[in-house]
Amino acid sequence: MINEVSVRCFLTLCKTLSFTETAKLMFMTQQSVSKYIAKLEEDIGFKLFIRTHHYVALTKAGENFMALFSRFEKEYHDTMDQTKQYYSAVYSTIRIGYLEWLEISSEITQAFKSLKSENPDIRFIGERHPQFKLIELFMERKLDLIITYAEFAPKGSGIKKMKVLETPLVLLVSPDNPRVREGATVEDFRTEPFIKAASSHETESETRARARKQCRELGFTPSEIIISPNIESAYMATELGQGVLVSTMLSRMSLHSELICYPVGKNEELQCFWHEDQENPAVAAFAGYLEKTHQD
Repeated sequence: MINEVSVRCFLTLCKTLSFTETAKLMFMTQQSVSKYIAKLEEDIGFKLFIRTHHYVALTKAGENFMALFSRFEKEYHDTMDQTKQYYSAVYSTIRIGYLEWLEISSEITQAFKSLKSENPDIRFIGERHPQFKLIELFMERKLDLIITYAEFAPKGSGIKKMKVLETPLVLLVSPDNPRVREGATVEDFRTEPFIKAASSHETESETRARARKQCRELGFTPSEIIISPNIESAYMATELGQGVLVSTMLSRMSLHSELICYPVGKNEELQCFWHEDQENPAVAAFAGYLEKTHQD
């Protein structure tokens, strides 16, 4: 097995052609340098130097291996520089994506401030996206971590998750719905058409099954299940009075639209997701701070 120190001694001796000078540059004794060179010659099977009382010179084998090890040394340092540059970029930035209609900007800001207190040089990139785009960018590794509802969890192996918080579920109803009146409760809308947003990379039958499951959990018996291509379309259909929609109080549409909100008595989990093989330790640290933000 060729020893790294032997190679370094060899290359240094190639430049100096002096065991004494090589020993000084390597911070070794002359005897140690001689032993390393002898061991390298034994491992390779060729004499690398001609040694006389008057001079040291490279043999043909020495010239060949000097060219080989010199190329390796250059490639090693080039690779080391490239790797350092790569990880410098990886460790210096964290890219977070979350649903564009979630009201969680203050929580994300607080978590990032906590992360930055231990890593002052880190840079934060936050992006709002529709549900389908959020998952797409995450699976393409263009986002380090995403925040979305457990219901919309990205599918695949090697994905880690952490619960961020629980938020109350509400039934959203158009104010023009004839059942809307003073004293009305969610019970008055259990048979209304039920609108469900499709999740990315799932079939309509899978979305419909998810809708039926939620209806069973809530005790709804809708006259019809309406599948919208995405959450934005689902909100629009609800505003147009085509049916009712179950959402959460973290939604800007729930908070700021004219839709009427009725508590359904259940909660939904907001979770963050990242890839298990993510090399930036700041990603998992950010998830931990985000979780702690809602525990305090």
